[in-house]
Amino acid sequence: MLQVTVLGSGSRGNAILVDGSEGAFLVDCGFGPRTLARRLADAQRRPESIRGVLLTHEHADHACGVSAASRRWQWPVHATAATHVALTTEACGAPPHRVMLDDTPTIAGFDVAHHRVPHDAADCRAFVLTDRASGARLGVVLDCGHVPETLPAFLARCDLLVLESNHCPTMLANGPYPWPLKQRIRGGSGHLSNADAGRVLADVVHPGLRGVLLAHLSETNNTPDLAVTLAREALRKAGWRRDGLWAAPQRAPLAPVQMNGSLGARAAQLSLAFG
Repeated sequence: MLQVTVLGSGSRGNAILVDGSEGAFLVDCGFGPRTLARRLADAQRRPESIRGVLLTHEHADHACGVSAASRRWQWPVHATAATHVALTTEACGAPPHRVMLDDTPTIAGFDVAHHRVPHDAADCRAFVLTDRASGARLGVVLDCGHVPETLPAFLARCDLLVLESNHCPTMLANGPYPWPLKQRIRGGSGHLSNADAGRVLADVVHPGLRGVLLAHLSETNNTPDLAVTLAREALRKAGWRRDGLWAAPQRAPLAPVQMNGSLGARAAQLSLAFG
């Protein structure tokens, strides 16, 4: 059945382990192979058991390890054509085992639906992943500058949702980042704020939503407590009474979240060294 383990999420790197009825794969690969292998080991997975990577976009914090991992473990890398082209200009280079997303809309037993989201990348995508055997649905939205009108409907009826909640606008405005970076983050092609995430949650909440994982939190312009508090307020106002709400950390994996919204055994702390 569906299980999601955020191996790490933030500006230092992003990778999400998705387990289903027919196997496991990653959404994004923003860590080097050594760090990724350690974090997979903490999740009791060997890299050789992973059946591929699904990329949201080409930026380094989402894709810096994908080419090396594809070479080392023969992972197919699923991405849009524009993202594959963009990877050729990134430091990581193009992965050797490339799959065009529209040519093969399944991975490890999951049907893959995708929706373009605004971000300063070649072709950033949100995903809804449906486990064909169980029907369980996982939504993933990372790096989204603003919410397209059609996105909430795309995310309807998810059992689990991984949603960016990047920054607090006040902390960003008063923080140490240079003005151009602040403008990029809060602009229409940057990242979702906590309030933005709350509005998305209010729009997509339904009785079958079992768990929400807030992702890509800024370590400088946000805190887990603040992000969770604002998201919980939005969910409660929309009538959601479950407790399955977490903020994914950057520096170590979050414990696995299962389809019923329960949290599995907590992951051990890992070395902070990046491979």
